[in-house]
Amino acid sequence: MRIRHLALATLLPLAPLAAAWSCNDVSANNIKYDLSPLGSRREASRETDSPPTKNEVRAQLDICGLLGKADGVADEDQCPENTRVCLTLHNHKESAGDKDRVTGVIPLWTDQTLDSDIRAYPQGNGGQGGVVIKVKAPDYANTAQALTLTLKCDPSATDPNPTLDSYTDGELKLTWSTPDACPKSSSSGGGGGGGFFSGLWYLIKFVFWLGLFGLVAYFVIGVIYNHQTYSARGWDLVPHRDFWRELPGLTQDLGGHVFGGRGGGRGGYSSLG
Repeated sequence: MRIRHLALATLLPLAPLAAAWSCNDVSANNIKYDLSPLGSRREASRETDSPPTKNEVRAQLDICGLLGKADGVADEDQCPENTRVCLTLHNHKESAGDKDRVTGVIPLWTDQTLDSDIRAYPQGNGGQGGVVIKVKAPDYANTAQALTLTLKCDPSATDPNPTLDSYTDGELKLTWSTPDACPKSSSSGGGGGGGFFSGLWYLIKFVFWLGLFGLVAYFVIGVIYNHQTYSARGWDLVPHRDFWRELPGLTQDLGGHVFGGRGGGRGGYSSLG
């Protein structure tokens, strides 16, 4: 037993702390995306007036790699090297000695982000609308942080960078229209194949549940009707009682015709009602 414990203690440090993010094989509800063309450093920002200053929210991202260190920027004013998405808050004041002051540095997505904190959701039928990536980030200044990156499938888009929609209550929202957000199936000649089978499966489930609820409603309404109209009791409450009594025999006859080539024969069975 001590040997097993020792072996386990030896292997634990080798276990990965976070599952590897693979940008070229993103799966969202079994729909595959290749986001590798979106790699390399990208930027987005939004500025708001707060006289006599201006506040700017600036996002830098490389969803397929790591941002590393920027030259000429103090370490305290940028995220660690292992960051994929970095958010910095800036304050501008023309009359100040330091016109551009960094007031916040928030690493939203690093190579240590757990796989359980990364979620991908397809958009549109068969994922043809694109994919949304949501990342749960560590708290900053006692406020929970999150990233929502909406990648819209647009074959005609040429935007080299995403658009920063908002940063509110700790959540950064980015939108990026790009042909690289289209699912893999759309460019392989089998476009919509996954969407077709997915839609067919949902249709089958819908018909099944609709039929089941309809059957339950049929019995409930029939029982109430027989009771109120005929003051029925016991088996007499069942709507179309004779049909349900003969159903096993009818099924046997049908099976005999289909599989045996002859009638199963019910031996003169008749309704007892």
